[in-house]
Amino acid sequence: MGYSHYSVMKNEILSFINTKENKTLIDATLGMGGHTLSISEASSGKFNFLCFDQDKESIEIAKEKLSPFKENIKYFHTNFKNLKNYIDDKVDYILADLGISTYQLSNKKRGFSFTSDERLDMRMDKEQILDAHYIINNYNLNNLSNILRDFGEERNHYKIASYICKERTKKKINTCKELSDLIDRCSSKKSKINSSTKTFMALRIEVNNELDSLKEFLKNSLSLLKPNGRLMVISFHSLEDRIVKNFMKFSEKNCICPSTQMFCSCNKKSELKILTKKPILPCESEISENPSSRSAKLRVGEAI
Repeated sequence: MGYSHYSVMKNEILSFINTKENKTLIDATLGMGGHTLSISEASSGKFNFLCFDQDKESIEIAKEKLSPFKENIKYFHTNFKNLKNYIDDKVDYILADLGISTYQLSNKKRGFSFTSDERLDMRMDKEQILDAHYIINNYNLNNLSNILRDFGEERNHYKIASYICKERTKKKINTCKELSDLIDRCSSKKSKINSSTKTFMALRIEVNNELDSLKEFLKNSLSLLKPNGRLMVISFHSLEDRIVKNFMKFSEKNCICPSTQMFCSCNKKSELKILTKKPILPCESEISENPSSRSAKLRVGEAI
């Protein structure tokens, strides 16, 4: 259990929460429990939590960290897109931190790390079948290329995918390090950022169906919030942030009829008031303490 994790923008999250009253919060991406712990401490144990995570191992680690507040917490091992299947009553707050946990990255057996000699994996939920090993060794050239382009925003997507397909005809690409070394060999430009970064991100998104799950979570979240309840989402890359931003903008609109139409016929009603017209970014001191937080963006909306 010797894993640490830095939960980003804890103070910023607390600024949108009334910790003086008894409230209920859904932590939709529990991870190692950092945000739930900070809110529990700030509210002196007044809050009730419904904590979700698709990684069973992360839940067990979080339970140990959150043991002083265990009477106020219920845990659910499932993807956050499934919230509605487990929640009967509406809640005051929903929080989702979309970042991958330090535990998953640092535990090389989980197959997320560039340097791991373990089998390619990248499953958040180890009970699912699809993993990165299957994708790398079985997806055809066009599918691989499209994944790297669409999910990793990798410029050299076709070149890397072609190289992967060529090399796997000689022998299977089994480990993270084998894949990382392969990508490095076919990358012409060297930079401070590991040449495998975008490919690994794309694979992780594909393995865990992250973007579709995020869309489903956002759609379900509004139906679970009380009036004036708040939805808080921390994203870490442009694909996620774009989905969150567009969802909140659409939810805030009171009409989606064409601008040329004189009378509204869409019956669209505003469901959300955006509280962060621009995303909130980590402060300089937090970035200095935890450089990986530099890409985090927090968006908050209030249910109507």
